[in-house]
Amino acid sequence: MSKEIKHPPKIEKTPEKNILQQSLGALKQSLTVHPILAFLEGFDSFFKKKKRSLTNNEVLFTPGENPNFYIISSGALSILRMTPTGEKKEVGRAYTGSFIGEWVLFDRNQKDVEAVAIGEWASVVTLTKADITYLESLHPEKILALYKYIIEVSNSRLLDSGKELASIYEMNMKIDELSKFGEQGFRDIVDHISKTISVDYILLVEQHPVVKNLLVYKYDSHSPYSGPINQKVAGELQTNELAGEKLSTGAILGTEINDNLYILPLKNRENLKGYFILGKKNKETFADIDIRMMNNIAPLLGSMIENNQTLAEKKAMSFKQGNF
Repeated sequence: MSKEIKHPPKIEKTPEKNILQQSLGALKQSLTVHPILAFLEGFDSFFKKKKRSLTNNEVLFTPGENPNFYIISSGALSILRMTPTGEKKEVGRAYTGSFIGEWVLFDRNQKDVEAVAIGEWASVVTLTKADITYLESLHPEKILALYKYIIEVSNSRLLDSGKELASIYEMNMKIDELSKFGEQGFRDIVDHISKTISVDYILLVEQHPVVKNLLVYKYDSHSPYSGPINQKVAGELQTNELAGEKLSTGAILGTEINDNLYILPLKNRENLKGYFILGKKNKETFADIDIRMMNNIAPLLGSMIENNQTLAEKKAMSFKQGNF
């Protein structure tokens, strides 16, 4: 009886045409997400000479005259604005496929913000109006499409800015209304903010009014307990803590390991009054608009903490003197 010979199953190779179609599909998707990167691809040899890599925290530009238009080809930049008190506040971020300083193309060179690289992967393509004019002479139809795209994005930014200003105004009015109720009002403010912006919870930490460098937990928006916590912060935060995101170790009260935290200092003038700790579960990132809103109202919250502490001190003094 002859033994049947079994041949290994035939493995069909994916046709090169299918691979090409998959690549084209991925390319189309990337162009939909970042149209301006598609524009760069059309002038690859030219833009390679204009590309610049940035190290972490490297300043791309500061406020003042600046004739450059920047396209972020990879990574992210933090956009900072100087406050009237001389502090730098983050007002937004620019990510891969976005651009900064587009008004240079329309003869407006003044920049009123600072741009700083975040992480080690940031790179930008730096252009002047002369560069765009040169490219316009080569491919006017492509530059026209670029102008249209820039105008669309700029108009969208202006619309979003208007909505954001309205939200900030509403938030300030609500804080002003609740501030009249002292400590309870501040608790209501914490709850209101935690429901208004896209965070999972907010912790309030206060600087002790008398003991220097002593921080105390005051409120936790996801705690059922309605009164002040008044628990000492045991070294998880320092009074020189910088604003910004950090990954939780779970040591801060009410947080869990790998929660994404945003530490927001609350100051009255230059004096630290406490921190808002914004919490997001599972490393979820913070929306730029929420961070900008919180930075905007932070001085008001710092002033409120000082007013509440002053009022509490007066009440305590009055109680000691028997004037109650």
